[in-house]
Amino acid sequence: MYISATNCQLLMGFSPMFIKWSLLLCYNYHAVYNDSTLCFGKVDFMSVLLARQPIFNRKHEVFGYELLYRNSEMNVYAGIDDNKSTAELINNAYLTMKLSDISAGKRSFINFSEELILKEIPLLLPKEQIIVEVLERVQPTADVIKACKNLKKQGYIIALDDFVFSNEYQSLVEIADIIKIEFNAVEIYKQKQLLDEYNNKRMFLAEKLETREEFEQAYSMGYHLFQGYFFSKPIMIVGKEELSFNHALLRLVNEMESEDFDFQKAALIIERDVGLSYQLLKLVNSISYGSLYEIYSIKQALARLGIKEIKKWIYLLMLQDIQCKEMSELINQSLIRARFMEQIAKVNGYPNKHLELFLLGLFSHLDKVMNKPMSDCIEDILIADEVRNALLGERNSLRELLDCVIEFEQGNWDKLEKGCKLLYENNVMVHYIEAIQWANEVNTIGVGLCQ
Repeated sequence: MYISATNCQLLMGFSPMFIKWSLLLCYNYHAVYNDSTLCFGKVDFMSVLLARQPIFNRKHEVFGYELLYRNSEMNVYAGIDDNKSTAELINNAYLTMKLSDISAGKRSFINFSEELILKEIPLLLPKEQIIVEVLERVQPTADVIKACKNLKKQGYIIALDDFVFSNEYQSLVEIADIIKIEFNAVEIYKQKQLLDEYNNKRMFLAEKLETREEFEQAYSMGYHLFQGYFFSKPIMIVGKEELSFNHALLRLVNEMESEDFDFQKAALIIERDVGLSYQLLKLVNSISYGSLYEIYSIKQALARLGIKEIKKWIYLLMLQDIQCKEMSELINQSLIRARFMEQIAKVNGYPNKHLELFLLGLFSHLDKVMNKPMSDCIEDILIADEVRNALLGERNSLRELLDCVIEFEQGNWDKLEKGCKLLYENNVMVHYIEAIQWANEVNTIGVGLCQ
């Protein structure tokens, strides 16, 4: 993963918890956008996937579930690196689905790499709901030991995955609460030695048990927990990722539309969101506004551009924020339509409505992008009533112009000649070409925090 020096500077000054979430989302961003494996069957681009496998105690009761990364209905590990798979697993299990529901109120075993442990990513998750599973590839360095001790101090349970004992791992054994051993991969006498030495101090989990004989042998040896195909193969869980607007952007739009708008408060909302600050400054400095000097602060940007122009960019960022690969062309069409309608407003009879028409064009595909009714998409956004009504299909002057633009895009010249002289008689093609060029420029520079 690469985070540029500019982005690192932007992260300075934010809380440790904010930085942890930012890093995790960066891992997840690269897992999603660099992974070429596509889902198929019942799984579409908005599906989120994981698998869970139960872990039983000696009373044959479910003790917890190990959560496993999946990216297709094949129900096998696809082999992206440990950081990315865990980041996407956490996104799917905690941010998209509900962790407590997935594990039916039991604890979830989640694998963590050395890098994620050192960055204290487990602290993002509730200690009452997870068990931190230290991957077998983690080296017991002084920094790793320190990080694990801190997790223990914070109340987290530590498990060692696929454990094979050697003297260098003694320090990790002393910290661990649970030791997982792949039953068929370690000689029985070595397993017995570990159980005899630590049986009253640690819980031991026999994993990859495939037959009743293996389970009974592990049970008689004194294992406390049991996992494997003998009990259950990993069960796939498919959820739907519901797209929603960035909360900071939503707050900002509503603040700007309020009657008692506060310039300083708007700047503060932007400054508190590192990704939003980065995106806005990058966009502002990449589009010419007649200034010879770069804009370095959010307050500069607000003062330089003015509220109406900033509103336009905030609306644009809201749409880009929910963009995914499959919807990229629909987003691009929305950008072109927004700019085209704005330009038409300025030269053809709507001089005071250019912002409203920009927003109408920008959000006109929102129901398709977010895969839900338009009324639900704009429910929490404070926008002008005439724009809201036009988006909901009510006939007004803005809606009539939107319908004309749609006819223009589809090349229905007969309908334009009869019902929309504004677009038919005036030379608007030059504005449409300019809108395409503008959208291309925005798409080129409109990148987020992780790059």
